[in-house]
Amino acid sequence: MICPNCGSNISDKRKHCERCGMDLSLSWKIIYASNQYYNNGLAKAKVRDLSGAITALRNSLELNKLNTNARNLLGLVYFEIGETVAALSEWVISKHFQPEENDAEEYINRVQSNPTKLEYQNQAIKRYNTALNFAKQKSDDLAIIQLKKVISLNSHFIRAYHLLSLLYMKGRENDKAKRILVKAAKIDVSNNTTLRYLKELEVPAALKDSDGNLEGENSVTSSIIPISSYKEDKPNIMAFVNLVVGVIIGIAVTAFLILPSIDKRRNMKDNSDYVDYSSGLAIQEEKDKTIKELQQKNTDLQKQVDDLQAEVDSFVMPEDSNAVYNPLFEAVDRYMTEMAKTNTRDRDYTGIAEILATIDESKYESETSVALLKRLQEDVYPTAAQIHYDLGHNLYSRAKYEESLAEFDKSMTYDPTNVNPVYFAARAYHRLQDYDNAATYYSLVLSDYPGSKREKNAKDFLAQVQRASETE
Repeated sequence: MICPNCGSNISDKRKHCERCGMDLSLSWKIIYASNQYYNNGLAKAKVRDLSGAITALRNSLELNKLNTNARNLLGLVYFEIGETVAALSEWVISKHFQPEENDAEEYINRVQSNPTKLEYQNQAIKRYNTALNFAKQKSDDLAIIQLKKVISLNSHFIRAYHLLSLLYMKGRENDKAKRILVKAAKIDVSNNTTLRYLKELEVPAALKDSDGNLEGENSVTSSIIPISSYKEDKPNIMAFVNLVVGVIIGIAVTAFLILPSIDKRRNMKDNSDYVDYSSGLAIQEEKDKTIKELQQKNTDLQKQVDDLQAEVDSFVMPEDSNAVYNPLFEAVDRYMTEMAKTNTRDRDYTGIAEILATIDESKYESETSVALLKRLQEDVYPTAAQIHYDLGHNLYSRAKYEESLAEFDKSMTYDPTNVNPVYFAARAYHRLQDYDNAATYYSLVLSDYPGSKREKNAKDFLAQVQRASETE
């Protein structure tokens, strides 16, 4: 312990400071009470009472801000409910107070070591804020689309579940709202907002007026506290987050320079709406570069196959769980079979992606199985998304707009960060004279991908479809 008066190190159980003589009995009581709150928070976290754990751990830190165990656990709880920035904030503060032998450093390194997952969480936060703005503007359909993408990017984002359920309740889709809230309750069993919304859904019909609202209330949402947008007002923490995001963007830019392949470029027709990815590059130089990169990729994929085989061999199948885990094993077997093919064009990434898309991650209790599923998704989804986008663009170029929409939709599902399938889906609806859907997707381009190369065209086309809708 450190003396609060003179800063001297005090040995345990000393009631007075040996240097300044200060009475330390009250300080020991405060530390003891802080540890009691920490133990209480730990017990609640173990039974997934995450809201109760947050309250207890905050009380612990109010009594003793140097309790790094409580601060690290609070960061883990925040991370579990999808609050990535809040979690990083707690860990950085913890590391500041205890630079050596601190578990917070390991937690930060784990987050940084998986840039793909971190980018997904960053996208989830941005999309949640966009959905919140749509909800405030009463554009509920657009908000629901955004929130579904948020949950697919970060399945533990509690606030996204709450807002989505609230929008379903507003639209009188109570069954959907209840299913969303049940999923949220599995993450945090005692969350006040979740329990309040569930109670709202269980109100007997006799207590509601002719409009379906509770007596004495204007709407089902009148007693709900609005969820504020995601903010962070600590400059030192934002600097750290910006640094992490900058590294992720740099990696993403480097990774996308080699796409798509030369043969696909030759088969694509000239189209004024299509950006030629090979502009300014010599064909022969790109071909040589692609061959070398594919050879290296084959080596890396073979290593991944070996690692996956080792994980599968070590995985212990829970009893009576065949129906749950069979799709995962089918995806692993299919992945290893396809990766063994020497010609990358013969690999069926889309088939693997379709199997992975049917798997419900929430049914997996084993951390090993969840990690294996995430790894497969990170390896397969980007390539499958590009394949579906290329197929959709070829169909679009041949004026097969309805068929292209199915391919663009799959591409958006597998890679929500790519603006191209969203933009060309809007163009396809535009050419089909479905102006409502065209306006929806043009709006998504402007709201979700600000500053992209599609922004200007999307803004111009959005104005066109809005004028066309008014004249009908």
